[in-house]
Amino acid sequence: MLRQPDWLPSMIGRARNVAQSLQDAPPTDLRRHTEYLRRFVQSGQDPRTDSVLVLSAAGVVEAIRRSLGLTLFDVQIHAGLIVSLGAVAEMQTGEGKTLSVAIPAYTASLSGAGVHVATPTDYLAKRDHEKLKPAFELLGVSTGLVIDSSTTTEKQAAYRADITYAAANTFGFDYLRDQIAFDAGDHHRRAKRFYSLAKPDQRQETKLQRGLSAVIVDEIDHVLIDDAVSPLLLSGSKDGQSPDAPIHVAAKEWADRLSVGDDFEFFGRSQVRLTDQGFDRVYDSDASTWIVHPSLIRPWHEYVIAALRAKHLYQRDIHFVVRDESVQIVDSSTGRVFQDRTWSDGLQQAIEARESLPIQPETQALARITRQRFFRGYRFIGGMTGTATGCESEFASVYGLAMETVPPRLPSKRVEMPIQVSLDKDSKWAMIAEQTEAMIDVGRAVLIGTLSIAESLEVASVLESKGIGFELLNGIQDADEAALVALAGQSGAVTVATNLAGRGTDIPLSDEVKRAGGLHVIVTQKHTLARVDRQLVGRCARCGDPGSSQTFVSADDALVANHAPWIARAIGRYSNSPSSEMPDVSKNLLRVQTRQQQAASASRKRLLASDHDVSKLWSSSDQTPARCWQL
Repeated sequence: MLRQPDWLPSMIGRARNVAQSLQDAPPTDLRRHTEYLRRFVQSGQDPRTDSVLVLSAAGVVEAIRRSLGLTLFDVQIHAGLIVSLGAVAEMQTGEGKTLSVAIPAYTASLSGAGVHVATPTDYLAKRDHEKLKPAFELLGVSTGLVIDSSTTTEKQAAYRADITYAAANTFGFDYLRDQIAFDAGDHHRRAKRFYSLAKPDQRQETKLQRGLSAVIVDEIDHVLIDDAVSPLLLSGSKDGQSPDAPIHVAAKEWADRLSVGDDFEFFGRSQVRLTDQGFDRVYDSDASTWIVHPSLIRPWHEYVIAALRAKHLYQRDIHFVVRDESVQIVDSSTGRVFQDRTWSDGLQQAIEARESLPIQPETQALARITRQRFFRGYRFIGGMTGTATGCESEFASVYGLAMETVPPRLPSKRVEMPIQVSLDKDSKWAMIAEQTEAMIDVGRAVLIGTLSIAESLEVASVLESKGIGFELLNGIQDADEAALVALAGQSGAVTVATNLAGRGTDIPLSDEVKRAGGLHVIVTQKHTLARVDRQLVGRCARCGDPGSSQTFVSADDALVANHAPWIARAIGRYSNSPSSEMPDVSKNLLRVQTRQQQAASASRKRLLASDHDVSKLWSSSDQTPARCWQL
């Protein structure tokens, strides 16, 4: 963790004094302010010196005041300074991270090498860019936006700007596109030689990015840690139906014939293997047509294994949704739907066969890199989140990032009610519906967070049967989602959402809701990561507002049933004998979550260590994390 600098409060005060002196200055003086700082930094001075940071923060404070009519709070300047030093600022939900990002983005832009501001989604990148563009323009700083629909010309223009906003994935995929364009599939030494031989105008005609200079990451725990389990994989596929589609259909029929235990068994989190008996059955004479089929791209038994995984381990509206006759993956952490991701090794096609959908050709990998390797390639990195606690070790060991917590601007008024336990989901839904009804009867607003799309639909069905009106957000929306979440603080409003739906969007409370006690958040079951639960609970009682939360746990919840059966047994004993003492599951569940987080972290580190192929894509020597900044 960063040592809290004694001089940080004085820096905030000095920045405010400079900003005050700029208030009556003409607009041209703000641009001269930037030009002065650029000359200073580009002459070789470190932009992290206190004088540069004070002047940078002051310029941003005044530009935001003029363009948005807002005065940054001390906590926002505090967070901005932490990130400007190359660290992670943990800033409570609702404290104004979007505006805080402007300080490190502006400071990093002074070098002239370009800054990437990475967000979890296209929508958030577009929203934040539009909000801060006028402030940056007052400072004479150009900005650009890259989204999925951007053309090559639009991307090149956006990347030439001083500050470029985009979803984190977009920066990674465009980096890989540049590597492919420059034949970076060969060893990095050849790639470096190619760069030196290519004419400058030829390089600029095809290259998208200017390089990996600096990146400021919003929701940095989600982008750098939660998303790190899946590498950035740039792929392509042919149009039309897959040539081996009949084989996948046949494998589905064979999977229906096999029985667990006798013919196959489960292992790991999502794997299946055939027993000796199952292997023999799959290769008996009835399968002769498929064993030697000319369209096979892998052994026949692997098609059957994929079909078994699709049948037994992947559930619709939990692991994937079906839209426009295609299978789209659901992010297990956020519940968000990914339109541009597919499963590999024939699993995507096996699920398409299971759902009786057109079977698309498998994608072919064109370039690949882990997210850890990609982000470690930036010369400067910093970011913000409301839930960094618990990630300190991984931030430091993988990315060389220290973490500092920014105290909230106002004391929290959040009331966290005791966990409620029940024997099964039906009992839990009934309790949740009863509490929801009680809250809206007194004029409060309710946000019900679920772990999956399927669970959100179950809750919606129960509320509907009770005659309770609600809005349903389950990861499919983006801009619409944010608009609906913003209305979740009105009196009597009930919003059912997957846990991180609308993340990054404020929930303003009506005066009536504030008087009645604020927003009430219901956690329908514990996530495997305690950080995700904290993020959901953090939607209430923001910035000194009143609010409360309560978590409901049943014995058949996934976390309990799969990872803590002893808790399920304790809940069962209590449910069968109400006179007995209710088990204290809170501490036990936290221990289970901690173990799951440690296992996930170890898995990500193994993924990074095994990424040997990245050297073929990396255009410089192996990257190592920069030293954590100690102030």
